[in-house]
Amino acid sequence: MPPADREASLEALLRGIPYLADLDRVSLARLIGALEELSLPAGSLIAEEGAAADALYLLEEGSVRVTVRSDRGEVEVADVTAPGYFGDLGLLLARRTGSIRAVTDVRLWRMPRERFEALVRERPQIALSLTRTMAELLDRRQRSLVGAPIVETERPPAAVPALGVARRTSLRLTASLAVPATLWWLPAPAGLETAGWHVVAILIGAAVAWFLEPAPDFVIALAMAAAWGITGTAPLAAVMSGFASSSWLLALGALALAGAMIRSGLLFRTALLALRRFPATHNGQLLALLIGGAFVTPVVPLSVARVAAVAPLSVEIARSLGYPPRSRGSAALSFAGLAGYWYFSNIFLTGFATNFFVLGLLPPADQQRFGWLGWLAAAATAGIVCLGGASAALMWLFPPEGRAHVSSLILRRQRRALGPLSSAEWIALASLGILVAGLVLQPVIGVEPAWFALVALVIVTATILGREQFRSSLDWGFLIFFGILLGSSAVLQRNGVDAWVAGRLLSLASLVGSPQLMVLLIGMLTIAIRFVLPSRPTMILLALALVPAANALGMSPWVVGFVILACANVWILPYQGLEYLIMRDATHGEAFDDAQGTRFGAALVAVRLLAIAASIPVWTAMGLVGSR
Repeated sequence: MPPADREASLEALLRGIPYLADLDRVSLARLIGALEELSLPAGSLIAEEGAAADALYLLEEGSVRVTVRSDRGEVEVADVTAPGYFGDLGLLLARRTGSIRAVTDVRLWRMPRERFEALVRERPQIALSLTRTMAELLDRRQRSLVGAPIVETERPPAAVPALGVARRTSLRLTASLAVPATLWWLPAPAGLETAGWHVVAILIGAAVAWFLEPAPDFVIALAMAAAWGITGTAPLAAVMSGFASSSWLLALGALALAGAMIRSGLLFRTALLALRRFPATHNGQLLALLIGGAFVTPVVPLSVARVAAVAPLSVEIARSLGYPPRSRGSAALSFAGLAGYWYFSNIFLTGFATNFFVLGLLPPADQQRFGWLGWLAAAATAGIVCLGGASAALMWLFPPEGRAHVSSLILRRQRRALGPLSSAEWIALASLGILVAGLVLQPVIGVEPAWFALVALVIVTATILGREQFRSSLDWGFLIFFGILLGSSAVLQRNGVDAWVAGRLLSLASLVGSPQLMVLLIGMLTIAIRFVLPSRPTMILLALALVPAANALGMSPWVVGFVILACANVWILPYQGLEYLIMRDATHGEAFDDAQGTRFGAALVAVRLLAIAASIPVWTAMGLVGSR
């Protein structure tokens, strides 16, 4: 057989194995490189029953026979003729379950077990496919033994790339590049130097890319940083300064701590504990999810993880109350879990990683003032209004179909299964105490909270997460995105963009006339932009533009940053809310429908604006609005 034909035959042999059929070409090429070729004469013993199982075999030419020992001697089990494969169980078991002998001269390819295991570590879905194949084989054998008809299992269709996806991505990428390329050659606006205009042009191009999404957001951020560096508009130290900031290190430590709390089970235990403290009625459990989530929020700065953890609990409560899928009662409980574990993310400094971004934009004196307690004190009024408004919206929009009580049996079983606090949970709890103590005591002891975050990071990584979990538990894409955008603040300041924006906003503020009204306008502007941009780019871009100019608007930079964070972290239409989509997927679409979600999302937007309006008099009394 010509070499080219043999290579094609070998690839076909590998593709003929069900759990390797969809292997990507790179993994396939690496696997081919690990195969060992064998040529054996008829009668050769290839594998012996009871021997160590160490390989899978691909049969290119010839045929083999599989036998097992019995009281009557050797019993034939199966014949395999080329092209085919055998020895699957050798990938799962320690010993061979049968003997395999060549019936004719054979040409084989041997796949070592250790190479297959390495592939499974890289692509865990192969293990699931292998298990499915083994189960189908066992089912066939059992049916054959009793003479039952063979049931053909329908395999899920292989994923086929959507037509035109590559073309649409190319068009989006072209548009994202065309915008800054066009703006680059336009004259700089009055009051802004050419270098500053070039920085703005690249930033606008990134904003277009975040809207069109030709690539993940962190890739776009990296491209923006590279463009600033290559064009000479900013030095490397300025562009990458965000990764050396206290805010980035706080986010790193907080996200690692969140991963440790999830992995140890501490987050799930905390959610169960909150449910136990409230009456076993519909309204009692609704408030348990809302208020319990508000208490959990400051200790787990990852809203996605909080929502994913509470989703199954809310469904179990709805079932125990006897609510049918997508009923008002079911929707109310799931939305209570969603609101409780997400809606208060910006009320607490440690409730949302992006809060640290705004903290990093504040002047040093304000960073000292708005530590953990200072942030909470300034945001408390908004938090109280959000809690009351969310509760009222749930009870008004989704009154339950009847009166019911929750069976405590499910919660009791879950608590029993969890048992007492494990050592991992105690370690996560102690690490959390270290981080919170650093944030709370920072104004007193004068030590950067980032150092406490690093101590917590070291503890949970050394004891709970380990190397592999450290890689998989943290959202590294977000951390890259976060670090680049923190550094972009220095780039804008270096090129005078912040002063130019402040000048433009000062003119606008003089037209509006009232700093209090300007606060509401910033909130409404943020909500409007959310129909176009995802939440993170909206928060980052508006904060970069407006927080440094806050004093010119007659208000504290913290107020501007908080309003942007709070009003960007909402949804009306389903596609706008990442946490909403996670709750919907985690409940398999059975808890509520998108029409219910849209009504509740719109209500939360109205509550958010009401919370901002209610906070304005408090902020004015605190000297944060109108006295700058």
